[in-house]
Amino acid sequence: MLDNLILSLNTVTPVLILTVLGMILKKVRLLPDGFYSAADKYVFDIALPCMIFLQVAGADMTGGGDLMKLPIFTVVMLLLTCTAFSVVTHLIVRDPARVGASVQSMFRSNASILGVVFITNIYAGTAESEVALAGYAITMPFVILMYNVLSVVVLTVFMPTAEGEEKQKINLGKILINTAKNPLIIAVVLGLPFMIFGWELPTILNTSLGYLSDSTTALALISLGAGFSFSALKGNITLASVTSIVKTVIHPIIGVAAAYLCGFRGNELLITFIIFGTPAAVSSYIMAKNMKSDHELAGQILLISTLMCILTIFLGVFLMKTVGGI
Repeated sequence: MLDNLILSLNTVTPVLILTVLGMILKKVRLLPDGFYSAADKYVFDIALPCMIFLQVAGADMTGGGDLMKLPIFTVVMLLLTCTAFSVVTHLIVRDPARVGASVQSMFRSNASILGVVFITNIYAGTAESEVALAGYAITMPFVILMYNVLSVVVLTVFMPTAEGEEKQKINLGKILINTAKNPLIIAVVLGLPFMIFGWELPTILNTSLGYLSDSTTALALISLGAGFSFSALKGNITLASVTSIVKTVIHPIIGVAAAYLCGFRGNELLITFIIFGTPAAVSSYIMAKNMKSDHELAGQILLISTLMCILTIFLGVFLMKTVGGI
């Protein structure tokens, strides 16, 4: 039990530390104000696409047909939960910008960043770790693709209009064009041939992209902290808290329960829990800020869900180990 708690703290605390660092840097004016907006653009247009491209391109597709069951399951479940969350949130929240930010944060998690850490720590020093990582590697490219496609669609559908401008009808063609032009979608598409055909990048290019990829999380979290506003949280605390509960409690319960009913056990349940139960993704804040959504709300959900997951991840892993699920 103590090991599980330490695992959760070791995984989540660095996210909080970097966010607080961003707050401090902004407070003491160590960096100019323009740095943070430029950092957001750099992360969204360059660093994050490099990270996603390398994750997709590096996945191993040689495991056979059985390995595709979990990716297919997660794709279907993400589509269903995203649709359900969109409908319910739209009926309750009237501001489109807040709807888009909330819905994206509900279904999109930090699994691509935290997944490997969780698996290697839970199965530390055992052969089971390699098996779990293989299943994780084959599943994540499809999850990343769904995260980004659904996020672009949701943020486009619920994109707010300027004051005095009439709300335009949903234009499917425009949504598809915006989706295709999104840097994250482009990164996934470019990475797919490498994953499918087993191509390898030249070492120089792979190393260079790796350096860019490594800068993603730190810059995104520092920028998030710099833009965080406690005064704004007062107006969003209810919605941010409810969204965070959906993200860290409701979504993983739905995902793991459905996976169990579909016959998944062991590593597959753990991977499902990671995909559905890790906190809101750092990239959800970046995308919200770059697509005219309520990025302050997205950032607040990121912080609150990250705090919540210290408890929920501990409880989730502990319960699954207790009942023999993993």
